[in-house]
Amino acid sequence: MTSPDIHSAQRITPAELQAVNFQRAPLGRRGFDEDQVRAFLGQVEQELVRVLNEKAALENEVARLRERIAGGGSGVAKVQPEDAHIQAVRILSNAQQTADQYVADAQRYSREIAEEARRGRDDILADAQSRAVLVLEEAHRQASHAAEQVVPRAEPMSSDERSDLEREIAYLRTFSDV
Repeated sequence: MTSPDIHSAQRITPAELQAVNFQRAPLGRRGFDEDQVRAFLGQVEQELVRVLNEKAALENEVARLRERIAGGGSGVAKVQPEDAHIQAVRILSNAQQTADQYVADAQRYSREIAEEARRGRDDILADAQSRAVLVLEEAHRQASHAAEQVVPRAEPMSSDERSDLEREIAYLRTFSDV
């Protein structure tokens, strides 16, 4: 006896798990696109539920067959308890192997995703550091240019000129700090 819909949905294979690629997150965010990752985790969850349901169905079938053997059956040739036990062990063993394989595949895939995320993080940090160096060099260049434009005068500056110059210096200091 099989339960309905166990085999009707598309199954996820180990090869498909290994071949999954996610897009990078939108600009300004780190890692992978969260919606894609969540959708994939939903698929993996559904597959795990299917496997566990199949295992439970097989365990129920074994229990039903054991009861049938113990009760003698109704008009069916009596099966030897040893044969039923061997079949039950074989069925449960296959179910356990399948479940173990799914778990191993999921763990392997999880390790691969974590390693890829680490590499992505390192790339992002290296890019940010190189951009910071460029920004700092640009700030120094602008500060040097502003310093070169200052010409010593014999007459004192007006308050407007002094205020403009102080604002420019404050801007350059802030830009340099950033």
